[in-house]
Amino acid sequence: MTELHHYTLCGLDYVYLRNGYDLRETRHGPAIAIHDAVALHQAIARAIITNPQPLRGQEVRFLRSVLKLSQAGLARVLRNRRLTVARWEAAPDTAIPGTADAALRLFCSLKIDNHALAQQICDLLTEIDDLKHQMAVLELRETERGWEREAA
Repeated sequence: MTELHHYTLCGLDYVYLRNGYDLRETRHGPAIAIHDAVALHQAIARAIITNPQPLRGQEVRFLRSVLKLSQAGLARVLRNRRLTVARWEAAPDTAIPGTADAALRLFCSLKIDNHALAQQICDLLTEIDDLKHQMAVLELRETERGWEREAA
């Protein structure tokens, strides 16, 4: 009988792998190498969105990572606030509201199946997040009075 690996790196407390990984010893201790992590995470996401149980905070966080969205980006998709998404994720075993559950399942399904519009939405939200977090260029110059910010 094959020993199952409890795969907690995905952020879910109930995923076990029968195979598809290698355990390695590194100078920092044991490590796991997943053979195709993207495909594994897509398979996990499919299992989650087709499971009739209500989505809980830990599934929201995992699905958000598969979608490659920030909390703010997912909140925009679900027509909620970022703090609402953060609150769901902070309660890993608490079910989220039904409308958000249904919307997240549908959107995630479209994205996993490479639906063009879902991909464009994710790309646009990521770009918006990147622009919000992008630091403006700060130019400094040394003057007789010391370092000063260069006029824009």
